[in-house]
Amino acid sequence: MTGSVGRPTRSAGAAWALCTALAVQGLAVAQDSDRSPVEPTAPKPAAPAATPQGTKETPRWELFEPEIDLVTVAEMCVSGLGLHLEYDRSKLEGKISLDRPGKYTPRELWDVFNRELAARSLASVQPPGHAGFKIVPLADAASTARVEASDLSGALAGYVKLVVTLDHRKAEDLAEAVKLTLSKTGGQLTLVRDSNAIVLSDFRPHVDQALRVIALLDLPASAPISAEVPVREMAPLSMATLLERVVQTRKAVGAPLSGTAIALPESSSLLVVAPAKEIGWWRATIQEFDRPEPVATIHYVPRRFGLAETARLVEATVRREGQAPSQWRMVEDSLTGTLIITATPRVHAEVQALISRLNDVEEGPRRPLRAFSIKNRRVSEVLALLEGLLDAGVLEDPSAPIEATKPAEVVQGATAPITKPGDTRARKGAEVTLAADEATNRILAFGEARVLDGLGRLIEEVDVREAQVLIEALVLSLSESQARDLGVELRKIGVRNGREWTLTSLFGLGSVDPSATSIPAQVASGASAVVLDPGDFSAVVRALETLNEGRSLTIPKVLVANNAQATLDSTLQTPYASTNASNTVATTSFGGTLDAGTRVTVKPQVADGDQIAIEYTVSLSRFVGEALSAELPPPRQENRLTSAVTIPDGFTVVVGGLEVETEGEAESRVPWLGAVPLVGELFKSSSKTKTKSRFFVFLRCNVMRATGFEDLKYESARALDLAGLDDGWPTLEPRVIR
Repeated sequence: MTGSVGRPTRSAGAAWALCTALAVQGLAVAQDSDRSPVEPTAPKPAAPAATPQGTKETPRWELFEPEIDLVTVAEMCVSGLGLHLEYDRSKLEGKISLDRPGKYTPRELWDVFNRELAARSLASVQPPGHAGFKIVPLADAASTARVEASDLSGALAGYVKLVVTLDHRKAEDLAEAVKLTLSKTGGQLTLVRDSNAIVLSDFRPHVDQALRVIALLDLPASAPISAEVPVREMAPLSMATLLERVVQTRKAVGAPLSGTAIALPESSSLLVVAPAKEIGWWRATIQEFDRPEPVATIHYVPRRFGLAETARLVEATVRREGQAPSQWRMVEDSLTGTLIITATPRVHAEVQALISRLNDVEEGPRRPLRAFSIKNRRVSEVLALLEGLLDAGVLEDPSAPIEATKPAEVVQGATAPITKPGDTRARKGAEVTLAADEATNRILAFGEARVLDGLGRLIEEVDVREAQVLIEALVLSLSESQARDLGVELRKIGVRNGREWTLTSLFGLGSVDPSATSIPAQVASGASAVVLDPGDFSAVVRALETLNEGRSLTIPKVLVANNAQATLDSTLQTPYASTNASNTVATTSFGGTLDAGTRVTVKPQVADGDQIAIEYTVSLSRFVGEALSAELPPPRQENRLTSAVTIPDGFTVVVGGLEVETEGEAESRVPWLGAVPLVGELFKSSSKTKTKSRFFVFLRCNVMRATGFEDLKYESARALDLAGLDDGWPTLEPRVIR
C-alpha cells in the first residue's frame, strides 16, 4: 500500500486527530504553558541550510514509550517539517526503538527516521525538479537524488548528492582519503579529472564528514625550498639512488613524499628540493644512511705490464663516478713498482680480478716502442743526459735476479787483488734503446714496459722549461766642468835715435797692433777691453768663464734564457788610413777601424728565493778628439765594468760606478814683471779649470716564469705601445647582424 502525506493544515481538528492517533499508540503530547492546547508546540526552526523556505516552527513532541511505529514517525516528521513525502507504507511497517524517551524536535525525529531507513536499506531523497521527497531503495538513491549545492544549503533529504570542486590539490590525490569517510553500503565517489572535481553520493552525515575532510586536505601547497646536504662517506650518486628507492617504497605503502634529492658529485653533497616540513626528514634520513663502509689498503704488484698503464686501466674500469674520497685512493709507488689501493672489500675484489687477468695474459711482445715528446729542450741534449743516466744504472731493476758471472783468471802472489763476495755475481741492468727524432723533437725508446715507465718519469724531471730573464741595463754618464780665464796683453812701440823698438806681452788674447789707426772688430769670446794709442801703445784685457753640465743615458734591454749569455753592442766605427813609404813611392791604404759606443754582456742564472746571479760586463767608450793625422785613429776613452753579482728579481739596483774629479790652475806671465804684486797682474794670463764626471751602471732583471708567457706578452705590449706599433693581431669590433 502506497501512502502519500501532504502538507498538513493548521486547523484544530487536524491537530486533535494527530493527538488521538498518538494516544492510541500510547504516546502523549506535551504542551507549553504559554501555548493554547489546541495547537501543538512549534519546534525551533532548523538551520537555514537544512530547513526549506516557508517552513514554520512545529511543536516539540514528547515521547514516553521506548518504541514507536515507523509510519507514525514519518507522519510526525511530515507534520512538523511541512514536507511532501512519498513512500510505500508496506516498507515502513514495524516499530523502531528510541534511543531515549523525552522531547524531540521535528528535525531530531527526521534524523531518527533516516537512520532507521538506512538500516532497512532505504533512503529519503529529493529527485531533481521535485519539491517533495521520496523513500527509495538504497541502491537507487544515488541515481534518484538531485545534485545539491556545494555547501548543502537547502538540502533536507537523508541521502544527498553534490559536486565538490577542488582548488589546490588534485582530485585523485584526495580520493582515497575521502572514501574512508563514506558508508560502505550507500557511499559513492566519482572523479571528474577534467574539472578537478569529486561527485559524492551518501547519507547526509557521511557527506558532511567528507566535506570536512576535503576542507582539511585541500590546502595550498607550500613553496618548495632547496637545501644542500653534505655527504661525507657515501658517493652522492649512490646516496641519491638509495633515497629514490626509499621514496618509491613510501609511496607504495601510502606515505608519499613531495621532495626529491639531486646528486652533486663536484661538491660531494645532495641538493634536496622539498617542502619546508619535509626538509627535516630528508636531513635525518641522509645522516642515517651516510655511514662509512669499511675500507682496507692492499699493495698490488703488476708483473706483466707497466705501472702507469695498469694504474690507468684500474682507474677507468674499477673506480665509480662520484665515489667518496674516503672510499677510494690509489698511489703509484714507482720505488717498489706497486699500486697502493685503499677501497672497500667489494672494490678490492674487482681490482684483484683485474690484476690477476693482466698477469695471466699470454706471452706477447715484451719490448714495446714509445715516443716521448721533448717540449722545452733540444732533443740531443736530453738524449745525451738520459744515456749517461742509463749507463750509471739509474733504471736498474732491484728485483732482477742476480746472475753468476764467469770467474776471472786467478792471480797469485802479492799483486793479486783483494776479492769481495760480490765480485763474482752481477745484477742485470735495464735494457732500453734510445733514438732521437730531430724533426719532431722526440725521443724514441724501445725496451721493457717497466723501464719505459721509469724513462718517462726521468724525462718529466729533466724536460723542464728554463726561465727567461728580461735584463735592462741603465748606463748613466754625468759630466760637469768649469773654466775661468783672465789675461792682459800690452804692446808698446817707439823710436829713439832713429831706431824703432817694440815691447809686447802676448798670451794669445788678440792684442791690437799699435801702428793701426783704428780698433779692429773683436771676435774672441768673453768680456774684453781694448785701449789703442795709434802709433804708440795698445792694451787688451779679456775675462772668460765657461760652465758645462752633461748627461748621457743609455738603456739597452735584452731577453736571455737562463744560463745563457747575451751581448748587446751599440758602437760607432771610425776608419783610419795606413801609409807605406818606400824609396820610390809612398802608398796610402785602409788601416782599419776603431769602435766606440756601448757594449753589454750578461749571463744570468736564476737561483732560489727570487734571486738572480749575473756575470756581466758593461763598456762605455767614446772619441774624445780629432786624430793627430790621417794615419792615426782618434783618441778614445773607455769605461768598463766587469763583475759577478746577485740581485733580487724585479728590482733596479746599482752594480757599478766611476766618479772622476779634476781641478787645475795655469798661469802665463812675463818673467820678473809678472811676479811683482799688483803690477804683475798686467803682465800675465791665468786660467782655472774644474771637471767632474760620474759613470753609473744599473741593472734590473725580471724573471719570466709564466707557463703561457703572459708576463712576456705584457712587457711586449708595453714596448709596442711606447713605440706606437701594432702587434699584428686583428681587432675584433662588434657589428649589427640583421
